[in-house]
Amino acid sequence: MSQEPVDVNRYLYEQIYSALKEEILSGKYCKGDWFPPERVLKERFNTTHLTVRNALAKLVLEGYIERYSGKGTLVIYSRDRPASRKSSLKFPYAHLILTGLDEANAHILESLEAQLRKIPLPVHFSSHNGDLLLEESLYREAEAKGALIILEPAGSLESLVHGELPMRNTIVIRSDAVPIPFPCARVVVDNALGARKAVRYLLDLGHRTIALCNTGLPSAGDGIRQGFEEELASRGITDSGDLVEGCSPGGDGGRSAVGRILARREACRAFFCASDEIAASAIRGLREAGLSAGTDCSVIGYGNVRISEAMGLTTVDPGFDRLAECVLSIALEGMNRGALGEEEFRIPPELRIRDSSTSAGT
Repeated sequence: MSQEPVDVNRYLYEQIYSALKEEILSGKYCKGDWFPPERVLKERFNTTHLTVRNALAKLVLEGYIERYSGKGTLVIYSRDRPASRKSSLKFPYAHLILTGLDEANAHILESLEAQLRKIPLPVHFSSHNGDLLLEESLYREAEAKGALIILEPAGSLESLVHGELPMRNTIVIRSDAVPIPFPCARVVVDNALGARKAVRYLLDLGHRTIALCNTGLPSAGDGIRQGFEEELASRGITDSGDLVEGCSPGGDGGRSAVGRILARREACRAFFCASDEIAASAIRGLREAGLSAGTDCSVIGYGNVRISEAMGLTTVDPGFDRLAECVLSIALEGMNRGALGEEEFRIPPELRIRDSSTSAGT
């Protein structure tokens, strides 16, 4: 089916919203009619379910349609009366609280600002650096001001609840490893799946001794190590304990980790790193040991940040742009119905193969 004409100067979901609104106002769809399903609109406009959902959410907000779970979308606007604006949830701003501002989180911040600008909703940013007390202080301040809170947690969220109605204006992002003791709006990257894809690729290249240069941050590290160990175990490799090194996210962390790994396993020629910054540092360490990534050994990063393409680094792309789209969808739906729901979006990472990986023995 051909794509509808679009204006490149406007966000796609707004174009879809305008086209559907015009069809309601023109009488093509009248009060009591059912809208086409999301999948039909997705094909008609040659776009994604999320984009269609965001367009429909704006029509709900303005009183043109109602959406019923399991049934469909019903037109409620009558040409005999103007569209009534329903009671909705409003936020003065969105407060993004992250573990830190490395390149990956900078990408998340940039993508979220671009998406939430469509509502429009300004974005404030804070970092708790893994400090639970600071996390709680930042959270309580944003909560008191009625902000939409987008949180990458430092650890278990029980300290933020205190027996109250849990996190009603909060979207938890990124972490698939931090325990959450109650249902809430959540967008997580399946880090374990991303790690399994990376390890599977290295195994398929012929490597049997694979090291993990991991970060200690709970937002990613636990899920990555889980996937690393699960994929090795699925191939009958269970002696990987001395091939796992914790290190700082950037700077000299990967270089030092590689040195320690080679001191224990001199023959190791495959290194999976929990961030692209760690991978870049690891490549420096390998160079100092007389090894070249992509020729003598394989290196895979995690994040698909700008440095990965510049270095020709094979990396796992966590899908941070999709994460931001999901946050927008949850925010719009919550604003429409007057409360955030308990949706959970799980984003499957994808492997981006570049020059830093090679077959074993080549």
